[in-house]
Amino acid sequence: MKPQQKLQVCRFLLVTLLTLFVLTSHAEPLPYQSNPLLATVEGQAITLDDVKTKAIHDLTLQLYQQLQQRLPEVILERLQPHHKAIDLNPKITVSEQQVRDFYKTNNLQSRGKYQALAPKIREFLKGQLRFEHLQNQYGLALEEGWVTTHLTPPTDFLVRARVGTAYLQGKPNAKVMLLEFSDYQCPFCRRAQGTLKRVMDRYQDRISYGYRHFPLSFHTEADEAAIAVECAREQGKFLELHELLYENQKAQTLSHLKQYARRIKVVDLKEFDKCLESERYRSLVDQDMDDGSEIGITGTPGFVIGRYNPKTKVVVGDLLSGALPYQNFVERIEKYLNPDS
Repeated sequence: MKPQQKLQVCRFLLVTLLTLFVLTSHAEPLPYQSNPLLATVEGQAITLDDVKTKAIHDLTLQLYQQLQQRLPEVILERLQPHHKAIDLNPKITVSEQQVRDFYKTNNLQSRGKYQALAPKIREFLKGQLRFEHLQNQYGLALEEGWVTTHLTPPTDFLVRARVGTAYLQGKPNAKVMLLEFSDYQCPFCRRAQGTLKRVMDRYQDRISYGYRHFPLSFHTEADEAAIAVECAREQGKFLELHELLYENQKAQTLSHLKQYARRIKVVDLKEFDKCLESERYRSLVDQDMDDGSEIGITGTPGFVIGRYNPKTKVVVGDLLSGALPYQNFVERIEKYLNPDS
């Protein structure tokens, strides 16, 4: 390319960039979106929800919470010069009695003597009172119509969990499923079993329940236990061994597992022993763990409660962790059983 042609190209690019700058700098800012468009692939939109993982959801939630705190301050700073009712610097006083009451109510004696902690307590209480004042001022601005907010919380984080070869109970084609990822040597998993039984007694054939394996590495015999219950499943004894394993979490060596098979009267004991010793279902357990890790399961027990598609064998819903109270399961199940949810 000749020098003159290069100069013409540079001028063209410069003019183009300046034009874009003018257009964008005078354009109306786009409203805040909790599920923005990230890309378009051959005409198909990809939004934040399409790529969202648990980690990304947690980050967007943190951003929203930070914006919730910062936005009212910026709004009130802009309103103060034009509205006498807005006061960003109220006189805040905290009495000695308030400081002492806070010290006693929160049992701070173990943290230090009152004289040492009193200044920090006073500053904390002042900050709380100022925050409450600003929230009241912000509420006033909204009521008077001085401000319109476009800030919305992030959309719910929904996981898409494959049911795979899970052991199923309840109604096979129910529209709601409770899917568990669990470990036979996890004490919290054992604690959850009683709660899950209450849940299934309540809903019976209104929901499906699925059990998948997630043996943690520091539970040295949990993977053998998972394989054993699948060997028992071959002979229609999954549930019997499943319950027995949770009753005997500290005794799950190969020898113990073979004894349990005899206790529950597995018909073909020779085949069970062969299945267990050859680790016939190692790949199934590994697949359970891979699928659990993919949706954000890091510990046990982990649960997914949501809408279930029997054809695709996928449940789309909420991810929960830990031996949660009975009511937590009921609330989530009711959310998805409700046709309007």
